[in-house]
Amino acid sequence: GWNSPLTTVLALLACGFACFIEMGKIPFDVAEAEQELQEGPLTEYSGAGLALAKWGLELKQVVMAALFVALFLPFGRAQELSLACLLTSLVVTLLKVLLIFVLASIAENTLARGRFLLIHHVTWLGFSLAALAWVFWLTGL
Repeated sequence: GWNSPLTTVLALLACGFACFIEMGKIPFDVAEAEQELQEGPLTEYSGAGLALAKWGLELKQVVMAALFVALFLPFGRAQELSLACLLTSLVVTLLKVLLIFVLASIAENTLARGRFLLIHHVTWLGFSLAALAWVFWLTGL
């Protein structure tokens, strides 16, 4: 089950990989590549409409990082409903999300030279991690 450290680590890596892809970081930034290649949907926006579309894409990145933090780094949550505990929990959560963004930026800069045509080879790594975590969970290893 999930009591196994190996299963938890494999699930953490698979979820981290999926969050990295879902955040749209390089080389998985297909939405931006579409704009450059075939005039994507954001090219018709300007001003406030473009700002809201960009804000929505950035909000998706924050939500994915916060989801990963909530699932796999749950320490630092408020133990009671007091202002001091809630503020401390907020600061700790924001620091963890910032750490996720720093790690994603480091990974993005190291993968920046990866070729777009080889992405399917890289995504097999994430799929393999998820499949291994599922098999280990089923077998109880």
